[in-house]
Amino acid sequence: MSYADKKVTIIGLGFLMEYIFPCFRKAMGDRVKEQINAVTADEVDLEGKKERLGIKVYLNDNAKALRDMEPDLIFFAPPPPVAPVLTESVLKDYFGELRESGKKLPKLIAFPPSPKGAYYQEQLGDDLKVVNIIPNMVSRVGSEMIPTEHCHMVTYPERDNFTDEEKQELKEFLAPMGRYLDIPPQLIIQVLSAEIACHPLTEIADIAARKLTEHGIVCDYRQAAGVMRAHHQKKRGYTSPGTNDCRVDLIGDKKAVELLSGMIDSWYDSLFDYLIEEGFPYDKTKSLFDPRFDILLHEAQVETREEIVAKAKKDATKGGMTELCMERYYANVEPVIAEEIDLMAEGKAGDPGRIGRLMAEITKAVVERGTGLTRNKELTIGAGHHAVLFGALAEGVLSAFGDKGKELLEKAVIRYGNERGQRMAKRALKNGDPLDMASYFAYGEWGVTGGFEKTAPKKDCPYLHYHVTKCPWCTAWEEAHMMEYGQYYCRSVDAAILQGFNPELKMELPVWHSMPGADHCDFNWLDAENTEERVSRQKEIAARIGDSAKKDFRYHSAHEYSVVMDEVKKADPGLYRKVEESVWKAFTRSFSHTELLMILDGAGADFLLTD
Repeated sequence: MSYADKKVTIIGLGFLMEYIFPCFRKAMGDRVKEQINAVTADEVDLEGKKERLGIKVYLNDNAKALRDMEPDLIFFAPPPPVAPVLTESVLKDYFGELRESGKKLPKLIAFPPSPKGAYYQEQLGDDLKVVNIIPNMVSRVGSEMIPTEHCHMVTYPERDNFTDEEKQELKEFLAPMGRYLDIPPQLIIQVLSAEIACHPLTEIADIAARKLTEHGIVCDYRQAAGVMRAHHQKKRGYTSPGTNDCRVDLIGDKKAVELLSGMIDSWYDSLFDYLIEEGFPYDKTKSLFDPRFDILLHEAQVETREEIVAKAKKDATKGGMTELCMERYYANVEPVIAEEIDLMAEGKAGDPGRIGRLMAEITKAVVERGTGLTRNKELTIGAGHHAVLFGALAEGVLSAFGDKGKELLEKAVIRYGNERGQRMAKRALKNGDPLDMASYFAYGEWGVTGGFEKTAPKKDCPYLHYHVTKCPWCTAWEEAHMMEYGQYYCRSVDAAILQGFNPELKMELPVWHSMPGADHCDFNWLDAENTEERVSRQKEIAARIGDSAKKDFRYHSAHEYSVVMDEVKKADPGLYRKVEESVWKAFTRSFSHTELLMILDGAGADFLLTD
C-alpha cells in the first residue's frame, strides 16, 4: 500500500487512534514497530499501550517523539481544546526547525473537528498539507463485523494543496475501517452535528418498548428496533452489508408499528432537510444517513442495554457535542415519545413530527457547542429570554392568525397571569396569610432587581402608585426589534395575575411602556394602602417565606410558551406547526438553540401546581 514506507508520529494516542490502528497494520505489516511512534498523556495505561500496539510510546514528550522519528505524517489527535495549545507550543517550533534546515514538511492528519485546516495553515504555513478526519468508529455490531458500512468524514481546507494521488493514498489507508465521505470545510461541524443527532436512535427503541408494554402491547427494545429498522430499509431502499433480520411484524399492533415508523421518518426527514438547507449535497446526505440509521437500530436489535450504554459513555467526551445531544434528547425528546405513545393508546391524534423538529433543534444546539458558541458557558434563562420568547410567540400568532391573533394573545396572557396568581394564592393560604396586597407583593414569583428605573411611591396618594421608565422586558424587546409585540403582554398581565390571586383586588394600568407612543408605565395598585403598616406586613411575610415562592425564568418562560401554544392548538390545530416553527426561528435570532431547548424542556409541566 501507499503508506507502507511512511514514518508516522501519533500525537494524542487515545481510544480513537487505537481504534483505527488496524489501518496502520494493514498498510505497514510488521514494520509498524520501526515506522510509528506515539505520545500519550495517559500515564496509567502507558505500558499497556506499548504492549497492545508494539510501538514506542512517549509520556507527554511531543517534541522528542517528532525529532526522534522525523515523520512523513503526523496523526494529530489531542482533545479539541488542547489542539491549539499543542500547535502553538510544539508544532510551530518543530515546523520552524524543518524549514530552517531545508527538510521536507510532514503532512498533518488532524482528528479533532475543530480547529479546521485553515487554522493550522495560519499557524504552520500556507504550504502545510493538512486534512481533518472524523473517523468511522463503528466496525462491529454485536458479534458481526461491518467495518465499511459507515464512513470516515474527511475535510480538506479551502487552500487545499493535496494532490489527487495523495488523496487516493489517504482513502486507501482508511479503507479497511470505513467508507470515505468528503465534506466541505464550511460544513464539517453541521454534518458532524447531524450525524451525532442520530446517536439517540438506540434510546428511542428502549423508551418505545417500555411505553408500549405499559399499554399492553408487550415487546422489548430489540423488537421495537427491528420494526423501525425494517421500515427504514424499505422506505430508503437501503440494504445493509450485514445481517438484515428485521421485520415490521415483530410487533403485532398495527397502530404501534405505524407510530414507530412515523417517528423514524420524522427523525430522518428533519435531519436530512437540515443538511440540505445548509448546502450539503443530496447524494452525500443520503450516503451519510441511510447506513447510520441502520447501524444504530441494528445495534439496538442485537446488543444488550449495558453494551449500548457503555459505548455511548465512551463516545461522549465530557462537555462535548455528543454529551450535549444526549442530554437534550433525554430532556426534550424522550418525554414527547412517551406522550405520543400515550396518545396512540388512548385513540387520540398525535404529532410524531414533533420528534423530528426537536431533533433538528438539537442538531443546531450541537453545532453551537461545536463552534464554541455555548461551550463552557453557564447558560441561565433570564427576563430578557422571557420577553423575547413572548415577542416570538406574538409574532408567530399574528402572522398565522392575522387580526384574530390579537384576541388569542389577550386570552393567552390573561390565562397565563391568572395561573400565576392562583399559584401565589395557594401558597399564601397554605401558610395562613390573607389574600391582600401585602401578601400579593410578598408572594410574587420573581424578583428582578436590575434593569428597572422607576419613581418612588407618591406620599400623598392613598394607594400605591409608581411610574416606570425602564424595565428589562422593554429593553429586550427594543434590542430584538420586537417592541410592537410587547403591548399584547403588558396591557393584561399584571391585572390578570392580581385577578388570579384575588378577584376582589383591583389595579389600573392606564399607560404601559410598550404601547404605541408611550415611554413609561403608570401602575395604580388601588387596594394597596400607601401606609407603613402595609409595607411592614409585606416585609414580615417576605422575610418569613424567603425564596420559597420564587420560580426561575426558565420555569416562567416554559409556562408562557405552554399557555400560548395550547391556545393556538385549541384555536386551530392545523396552524400549530406553522406558529411553532416561526417562534423557534424568531427566538433564536436573539438567543441560542440550546437556550430554546432549555425552555422547551419545561413546557410539559403542570403549571397549576405550587411545588
